Amino acid sequence: MRSKKITIIISLIGATTLSSFVWINPPDPATAADIKKAVAKSLSILQPSGHLFIQRSRNHCVSCHNNILTGMLEEKMMQKGIPVVDSFRAERIMTTNLGIRVVGNINNPDDFIGSKFWPAYMLMGLYADKEQPNPSTDIAVDYLLGQQHPDGSFQAQSGRPPHETGPAHAVAISIRGIQLYASPAKKALVDRAITRARQWLINYQSNTQQDLVFQLLGLHWAGATEKEKEKFAARLKAIQNADGSWSQLSSMTGDAYATGEALYALGETNFAKPDDPNVQKAIVWLLQRQDPSGAWIVESRAYPIQPFFNSDFPPYDENQFISAAATNWAGLALLSTLPDAAASLP
Repeated sequence: MRSKKITIIISLIGATTLSSFVWINPPDPATAADIKKAVAKSLSILQPSGHLFIQRSRNHCVSCHNNILTGMLEEKMMQKGIPVVDSFRAERIMTTNLGIRVVGNINNPDDFIGSKFWPAYMLMGLYADKEQPNPSTDIAVDYLLGQQHPDGSFQAQSGRPPHETGPAHAVAISIRGIQLYASPAKKALVDRAITRARQWLINYQSNTQQDLVFQLLGLHWAGATEKEKEKFAARLKAIQNADGSWSQLSSMTGDAYATGEALYALGETNFAKPDDPNVQKAIVWLLQRQDPSGAWIVESRAYPIQPFFNSDFPPYDENQFISAAATNWAGLALLSTLPDAAASLP
């Protein structure tokens, strides 16, 4: 009798424990409505912060993290059928065009800043904002074409990890900018540049999350085959953390910057299917970690190159620039898992 009681007690404990495990299983898959609501909330703080970044920065310039990525996010929202109103878009376009004339114009040696990072992102941002080719975009394309090495690479710029590091990152954004705005008269030159870049990306051995992300994106933009891309997609999937996130470095925990970039790259290259359990884990991980303000907050690990100023983006301190980038990437990633508006029509 005593043995029977013990068995019953053990069974009850086991049943209770099992029910607890069932209860703490991952939540139901996120819906399209959940994703759209989260992204719309983030845009409401990204837009005014981007405006304040231009107004309060020393040279009244645009930034990749606060302005250009937000333009790309808005483009993606409209692609997914989400209405966007941005009263700051005209300011962003004007300031980006002015910035190109300084950053990438070798005809103005007193103002010229030898930076491959900025003109490439500026071209991507202008394209997202539907800006037509103009003398500023011609300046940026010519500058970038002149910076490619014979082996197909572009020298990486560093000093502000993770947003400004990695040779694959430099190659991918440079060829993307060239591709978007080069005139038809430069087709032969551009085709050769893209072919060299594609071969370099195929041979390159990436060793960080961001470089692997842009190795995959660069190959996609350069017209690589599915077979050429799939091994890099598999490598990116393999470094996903058990909780659904990605980490900037293997020694770091997961964060929204790395997770957003990785999921976006897989989504843009069609290697992230919404019904994939690991994709759902990444989506839920991001949604659960959005700050009540609408931001995804990430701690900076870069050495600052300019005096700190507040662009009123959470967390309102020296971590706000990387947090703005993380918020943009998180939004882009979440949207990449949704069908395009036209595709969702009956």
